[in-house]
Amino acid sequence: MAKRPVKILDGGEIAKKHLALLSREIQRLNHAAGRKCLTLATIQVGETKDIALYSNYLAKLLARLDINLHSLKFSESDKEAEMIPRISKLLFDESVTGIMVFSPFSKKKVAEFIFLNLPAHKDVEGRTFLKSHFGVFSPTALSVLTLLEATGCNFVGKEAVVIGHSDLVGKPVAVLLADNMATVAICHKETRDLKEHVRRADIVVAAAGKPNLVKGEWIKPGAIVIDVGENVANGKIVGDVEFEAAKERASFITPVPGGVGPVTNTMLVKNLIRLNELHHKKNGNC
Repeated sequence: MAKRPVKILDGGEIAKKHLALLSREIQRLNHAAGRKCLTLATIQVGETKDIALYSNYLAKLLARLDINLHSLKFSESDKEAEMIPRISKLLFDESVTGIMVFSPFSKKKVAEFIFLNLPAHKDVEGRTFLKSHFGVFSPTALSVLTLLEATGCNFVGKEAVVIGHSDLVGKPVAVLLADNMATVAICHKETRDLKEHVRRADIVVAAAGKPNLVKGEWIKPGAIVIDVGENVANGKIVGDVEFEAAKERASFITPVPGGVGPVTNTMLVKNLIRLNELHHKKNGNC
């Protein structure tokens, strides 16, 4: 029997469809309020090239969707004692719908202050999801689930492996898969025989941040592969999975770039709408 050709999951096209729906919802909210209803606040220390590129993209996306952006930026030389009062004011600003913290965040005491005091109803990245079911999940984790759903996959009873156990990707992805009745294995740097875990998996989510960690020959024929990794190797952006070899065995696979990333940005906007909804239920205003 001839092998069915792999289907490339185009994150850009999937994101476009979701953004069209979200844009109409934002227009409805803004019309009802008579103003821009949603405000995303961001906090960052320093500005690496990656942060600069992403923050510029995010600013353009939010402007296109008529969402306010409040950026709170600090330099590496700013003193923590001076940063905390400004951040505290932002955390409890009622006009702010959601708050995002750019990583890496070098000021450890300030980061601890933020995550101890960040209200769950403003946690647009879902960083507090392990503490409470109130709020939202990580946009990247939701992106992974959205891409999996786009394949028409029935999660029930499927063997899934999540490579990486970060708070913003690995852990929430594992929770979402388990909630959909998949059987989930979480792998990390101390996992013995990663190859065998991958070979058994119907669903592979790679989020380790190591270029070409997952070899194409490990992929179970017909498996779905979601590659969250974005690494630079030999001057090129590559994922955690050997794409060319893996696509010969997978039924669906995401490219890097152009897979998870565009959908993650869409899920960030979706989370912002959800936080506004929760705020509205709590306070009775937009």
